[in-house]
Amino acid sequence: MKKKLAVLLMAGLLGVTLAACGGGKEQKKELETTGNESKSEEKIPLKISHHPYLHALPSIYAEDNGLYDEFDYTIDMYAGGPVQNEAIASGAWEVGTTGIGGAVLGCPSYNMKVIGYACDDTQALDIWVRKDSALAGKEADEMGVRGSVEDWKGKKILCQTGTTCHMTLIATLEHLGLTMNDVEIIDTAVAQSYAAFKAGEADIVCLWSPFGYQAEDDEGWVKVADAGHLGLKMPTLIVATEDAVKNRPEVVQEWLKCYLKSVEELRADPEGSAKLLYDFEEEEGISMTEEAAKRDIETRIFPSLEENKKAFAQDADGNSAAQEDLLKFADFMISQGKLTEADKQAMIDDKAVDGTFMAKVALD
Repeated sequence: MKKKLAVLLMAGLLGVTLAACGGGKEQKKELETTGNESKSEEKIPLKISHHPYLHALPSIYAEDNGLYDEFDYTIDMYAGGPVQNEAIASGAWEVGTTGIGGAVLGCPSYNMKVIGYACDDTQALDIWVRKDSALAGKEADEMGVRGSVEDWKGKKILCQTGTTCHMTLIATLEHLGLTMNDVEIIDTAVAQSYAAFKAGEADIVCLWSPFGYQAEDDEGWVKVADAGHLGLKMPTLIVATEDAVKNRPEVVQEWLKCYLKSVEELRADPEGSAKLLYDFEEEEGISMTEEAAKRDIETRIFPSLEENKKAFAQDADGNSAAQEDLLKFADFMISQGKLTEADKQAMIDDKAVDGTFMAKVALD
C-alpha cells in the first residue's frame, strides 16, 4: 500500500503543517485513468519529496492517474530547500524536486544530484510594495525596477534568504548600485513574509507564486521589480540523493520516466492542469484562485523532454547548460557568504549535475 505523510514544515512557520499530497479527484476525462491496481505483487519502495507548489504537480497527477502504481511510495511536502536538504541525512527521501537555491545548498552539503528541470520559476519571482508606498508611484525603468537609490536605501524588506527570492532582491539592489548593507533584511519564509506584510510589517516584500498573485489580485500591491525583467533564469530542479543514485539507479530512472510522462500529459492539457493545481493547493491549505492557477500554468512552463535532454546533454568537456545554471547560482551564494569557492569546485568535481538519467529517458 502506498502511504501519504504530513511533514511539519519548520518551527518558524507558526506551527502550520501541510497535509501530504492528494489532488483533484474530479478532473476532466483527459486527466483520468482507471489503473489503480498494482502492476505486480511486489511494489518498489520509494520515498519522494516536493514543496507544495507547482513542481510537485506531476507527482500529484501520477498519483491520481496510476503512474506510480508500481511503487510503494510516500510523498513528503517541505516548506523549502533547507529543511528538505536536512531530511536527506535521515534518509527521509530519495527523489523529488526543489528550487535552484535548495539544490545549490544541497549539492555540496549532502552531495545531492540534479537530474532534470521541473517548471520555470522566473516569472513567479517578484518584489512588492503597498499601494500607498512612494515606490508605487515611480515609473519602472528598462529593467522593470521602480524607484531610485534614495527610494530604496534604508528600507525594511521581508525576504527569505538563500532562495530565488533573495537572488532577485540582490539583482535589484545591484541594478540600483546598492548592496544588502544599504537595506534592512527581515529573514522569514515566503508564506510568513506575505502574512507579515499584509499585517503592516516592513516596507517591501519578496514573494513567489502563488503569493505574488494574491499580492496583486487581493491586496492591490504594486510590483517594483521582478526576476524576468532583470534577466535572471530560475528553473526548479528534479533531484535525487547520492544514496539513491549510487545504490538504486534503476529506481531513480523509472521514477524519472514516470514524472516526465506526467509532465508531458500535463503540458498537453493546460485547462485540466490548472484545475488539478487549484485543487492541490486547496488541499495543502494554500490560498489560490482558479485564475491564479491558470496563470501559473501559463507562465511557469515545464520544459518538454526534448528541452530537458538538450539542457542536460554534455559537451566534449563534460559541461552542460544545466550545470552552467547551477554554477551561476552558486556564484550568487558565494557572494552572500552562503557557499565557498571550495563548495563550488566540489559541485564540479562530484558531478552535481548528472545528465545520464535524462539521456536514457524514453517515453512510450
